[in-house]
Parts: sequence; structure tokens; C-alpha cells
Amino acid sequence: GKIILADEFSPDNCRLWDADGNHMDKDVFRRGLGELTDVYEIVWEKLQALK
Repeated sequence: GKIILADEFSPDNCRLWDADGNHMDKDVFRRGLGELTDVYEIVWEKLQALK
């Protein structure tokens, strides 16, 4: 199916995990799991690959 985005989609306003259960959202910052900007870039790249 298709996803129609009608508003903002961001790791700041949802919970995201990868297939291995790693956090891909703001919890990376909250829990000190790594660099938030690095994770957000990975999310961006994954979304771009869906085009």
C-alpha cells in the first residue's frame, strides 16, 4: 500500500525502532545512546530510499 503524509512526520513526534529494536527517535538523546543527528540522518536516508 501507500502512505499519504498529510502533516509533519519527524522522529521528534513519533517512536521509531529499526528491525533490530534500536531506537531511531528522540530516545537516542534521552537515553544517551548516541548522536541524535546521526540517527536522524539514517532515518532520512531510509525514507529517501522509499521514493
